[in-house]
Amino acid sequence: MTTYVALLRGVNLGPHRAVAMPRLAELARGLGYDDVWTWVNSGNLVLTTPRAAATVEREVADALEREYGTRIDVTVRSADELAALLGENPFPEGSPSRVTVAFLTGPAPYGLEGRIAAVATDAEPFVVADREVWVLYGDGIAGSRLATGFIRTVGVSATTRTLGTVTRVVAKIRTRAG
Repeated sequence: MTTYVALLRGVNLGPHRAVAMPRLAELARGLGYDDVWTWVNSGNLVLTTPRAAATVEREVADALEREYGTRIDVTVRSADELAALLGENPFPEGSPSRVTVAFLTGPAPYGLEGRIAAVATDAEPFVVADREVWVLYGDGIAGSRLATGFIRTVGVSATTRTLGTVTRVVAKIRTRAG
């Protein structure tokens, strides 16, 4: 059994404002997942299953589409992947509320570094990894041109979380595991 975190893109922002976390957990339980819970109101679904990550992504996205009538992108990482990711933070000096991780649905596309560099300011250093993009918003996320247009800049589906959110989800998974 693997513990996964399903990260929903744009939940309770923009057009997907009505996705209640208790209902999201219900949908996941209905798909046969175990130890299901959510973290905050922004689409962080934790579950345990022997199924592969790609299967979880597809099943959760399909269930959400049936429930809400619109496609919501879902990106899945294992709890172990998220814990390892915390150790790879390229901006350990950054405030957890200003360091973000964008979780891409697939490998970073060719030329992504150049596209981000064309939009980012000097106060927004970034690192492109295989399936994640780290950004330190030195002047804050609010008002950042990069933050506002990030998905268009990246060119693939992605969902972003602050380092603080990822850290708290990993800590809660560890606490629940005993």
